[in-house]
Order: sequence, then C-alpha cells, then structure tokens
Amino acid sequence: MKRGYVLSERISGSAVKFSYAEPEFFIKEKREKGIVIMDLRGLYKFTLVDYPGHIACIVFTGGCNFRCPYCHNAALVLDPRSQPRVTETEFFNFLKSRKGLLEGVVVSGGEPTIQPDLADFCRRIREEGYLLKLDTNSSNPEVVYKIHRDCGINALGVDFKAPSRRYSELVGNPSPDLGRNVHEMIRFGQLENIELDIRTTVHKSLLSFSDLEEMHAELAVLGSPVWTLQQFNPVEVIEEALPGIATYEDSDLIGMARKLGPEVRVRGLTGRFLL
Repeated sequence: MKRGYVLSERISGSAVKFSYAEPEFFIKEKREKGIVIMDLRGLYKFTLVDYPGHIACIVFTGGCNFRCPYCHNAALVLDPRSQPRVTETEFFNFLKSRKGLLEGVVVSGGEPTIQPDLADFCRRIREEGYLLKLDTNSSNPEVVYKIHRDCGINALGVDFKAPSRRYSELVGNPSPDLGRNVHEMIRFGQLENIELDIRTTVHKSLLSFSDLEEMHAELAVLGSPVWTLQQFNPVEVIEEALPGIATYEDSDLIGMARKLGPEVRVRGLTGRFLL
C-alpha cells in the first residue's frame, strides 16, 4: 500500500452509511460491461503475518463505515482514491501466477463487507484454489454469512474493538448493534469451524485494563476463545494526535494478558507473538 499519505480531513462524529447489497444479475451485467465493482486499493504479494500458519497475500479494499482513532490504514478509510487502484484483472492474473507458491488470500481493508461485489470476488478466489481469510469489523454479518454459504470462508479476522457498552463511542458509528454483531460473528465462526483471529488494538488513552477485563468477560460467555492484544502502531492514524500520547509498553500488554487468562496472547508491531 502506498505510504506517506498526509491526512487532509478530520473525522466527524457522524456515521458513514454504505450500500453493499446489489442483485447478482446486476453485478454480472456490470462485470460484462467492464465496469469496476470491487474497489481494490492495495496488494501485498507476500505475508507470513496476516494469515498465521499460511503463506499468503493480502488485498485491501477501499472505504470503511468505522472511524477508529488508532486505524493505521487511514488513507483507505478517509480517502481511498489517494491509493493506487488494483484492477480485478491484475489481481486474478497475479493469483494465477502464484499457484503453488501461495496458500491463501487475505481480504482486508478498510472494511471489505461494504463492497457490493465482495461475495463474487471471494468466490473467484476460492475457485482459483486458494484458502480465504476475511478481515471484518462484523458490522455486516449477513454479508459474511452469505459468502460462507456460497464458497466457504477458511478464516476470519475479527476486530473486537471495545466492551459492548463503549463500542459506538470508540468506532464512531452510532449503531446499537455493533457489540452484539461481534459476538454473533465469533459464535458463527465457532459453529462453522472457521479459524478465528480475534484481535484488539490497545492504546492506553482508549482502553483501560478495566475495559479489557470487561471484554474478557464477554468472550468468556462465548467459551473463552483465543484472543490477541495488539500493540498500537504509531504511524499515520485517523486521530492525528494519538501517536504523541503515551501508551502501553509491550511489557504492559504481556502483564495484562497474563492477568486476564492463558487464552490471551500479545502481538507486537512486527507481527510476532510476544506471549
């Protein structure tokens, strides 16, 4: 993804609404006419971090319906057109050239589920013989359910951002269902035997240890799945002042994880697990 983007706008408190569902025949017609459906704005051709245990690539979609202060893909969220477009033709030609070398594809963002053609895009990835990992904020669960019914999702990256009572506050979206949606997404993954990567980016000014304890209790109701605390990445984030505010050291996150329970891990800035 293109680096060096300078934020040109501040976030607002209002929610951004997207339409993500279109009739399949309409999508097919637009594809036949050569109209771009998927807004692809970045491709990492190799990653060992984003799909743990697999050699993968990661493709980024533009746009998001959240405004998380710590988001380090700010350009994708606020101004996706500032990022070089990757056409579907380019992407699938790349996948064809990497058969036997890559095992999986991570579809990330932004928030992929606001893309109108996501289900068909994921189906084509699976038809090429690749494992599919979908990263999502769980705001559009029906989209995820449909993709799994249609082609099978192998892994879900579930961003668990806050205790349910604070969800809207932290992500800048007023929907009252956000916390419940995350819980249902985790439960869905468990029931369907989908590999889950449940992760929380932790900044001291946004989440206290008390918040983490509350989140841990919510996960306990779901059977205490493995949960990863992620170190804040102090790059060009949505809340411009955040990198200048003191946050937890790696040792702090490790200490909190040990207090919370054996199923809690810590991932550092390099993507390596520290606990």
